[in-house]
Amino acid sequence: MPRLVSLLPLSATIGGLLLAAAAMAQSTETPGAASQDAAADAASPTADWPCEQPLRAKMSMGAMWQGPEPSDQPSWRQVPAVAELVAQIAPRRTPQEEAVAAIRRFAAGHAEPERSEALTELFVGLFETLNHERDDILRGIRRFDRRQDALARRIEEGWKQIGEIDAGASDPKLLEQRLVLQQQVDWDSRIFDDRQRLLPAICEQPRVIEQRAFALSRAIQEALQP
Repeated sequence: MPRLVSLLPLSATIGGLLLAAAAMAQSTETPGAASQDAAADAASPTADWPCEQPLRAKMSMGAMWQGPEPSDQPSWRQVPAVAELVAQIAPRRTPQEEAVAAIRRFAAGHAEPERSEALTELFVGLFETLNHERDDILRGIRRFDRRQDALARRIEEGWKQIGEIDAGASDPKLLEQRLVLQQQVDWDSRIFDDRQRLLPAICEQPRVIEQRAFALSRAIQEALQP
């Protein structure tokens, strides 16, 4: 994939990076692209991965949890207090320290054996929620890369068409055609490069979610101790 000269400023926040990448990808999306992307993801789970970080399709519950065995049919959504706490501490806008403090308060409000059951359901709800968010980001990164690849091909085709027009031509129609092509290539190149500058920060997001899941699951397990 060609690397083009940097021209546009990078967004200031991670949230802004993700929103900007999504918006720019949609700006060049062709009709039916979403369904084509879904088919491509299903056909090859490791395709279209542009990040230096290795692709791990899923987080491992077993690597994070050494507490009581979770139920085969989790019911955390049916427990209002658990569902409410998951909604509070899963989002990354909640500082990790506040999330850990909320877990401890929740644990302190339960006596055994209800405490173990409630904390296990809390872990399951948190894991499922963060894993779902991570899945969405993985799909977004792969869509992002496919859009970049398509845009790079369009830029190359534009340069090819420009090269086919005689640079010394005096025909106004040819001059206008060349100008239009040049403007399109310049614009596409700016979009390509600005997207590409977002990629390192975006590629970090799955790992950020994994770290949050590990930290909060550790806090839940510590709260299980008598």
